[in-house]
Amino acid sequence: MKPENGDAVEQSSEEQVPEEELEGEDLENFTKLTEYGIQKNVARELIKIYATEKLSHSELDERALDALKEYNPTDAIQVLKGFCDNNLEHVTNKSAFLCGQMKAFKNKKKDGAAAAQAKGPDPAKIKEILDRTGYTLDVTTGQRKYGGPPPESDGEQPGNGHEVFCGKIPREIFEDELIPLFEKCGKIWDMRLMMDPFTGLNRGYCFVTFCEREAATEAVKQLDGHEIRKGKSLKINISVANLRLFVGNIPKNKTSEEIKE
Repeated sequence: MKPENGDAVEQSSEEQVPEEELEGEDLENFTKLTEYGIQKNVARELIKIYATEKLSHSELDERALDALKEYNPTDAIQVLKGFCDNNLEHVTNKSAFLCGQMKAFKNKKKDGAAAAQAKGPDPAKIKEILDRTGYTLDVTTGQRKYGGPPPESDGEQPGNGHEVFCGKIPREIFEDELIPLFEKCGKIWDMRLMMDPFTGLNRGYCFVTFCEREAATEAVKQLDGHEIRKGKSLKINISVANLRLFVGNIPKNKTSEEIKE
């Protein structure tokens, strides 16, 4: 039976994989991937990424492998190339990060948007900050978390009044610009910059927790209305804890007094 056009293209792309050139650990990993159900051309792209040491086979969990197995091979290769272009030095869970990239790519393709990701922060500035402070940077698809707790801390989380909300952040700005700004107000406990996985840009806001309550007050005083870009001013205020509790599936015959009990 004559194959459909899509099948013919897929078969052709798989035939282009020079399997015989692989040897040793590369061949072993390639075999593991294809036996798991990963298309040969996708497996080959993974082997190329392994060679860069940005990702190892042991860092891919079943969730990531299953997602790659079900993904269109052409799209999977494009996602993997974009994944490899990222600075993965501070990504602790690379499988989860890859899954986030695949989800973002699929949604962007569905919406007809461009697949390009933001460039990201200046690696040299990030290295200078981390070397100077001894803090860590943990990158996921949803946020970039700096610090928490500081290296010399006893681990006790700062209480109410230590955290500020920073809004109206220009989307192309990262922690390499924000950290030095907030450090002027006091010692930072941690900073959480919320990210948009679809674009690789920030969502326009972050949370900064200070070691001292006075530093949070100073941040509002100094930085609320601060013009970080021409015509772009930050909005800073002390974070207010959300004390609202949602309880679902309450029987209709229950009174408010019974629920309070």
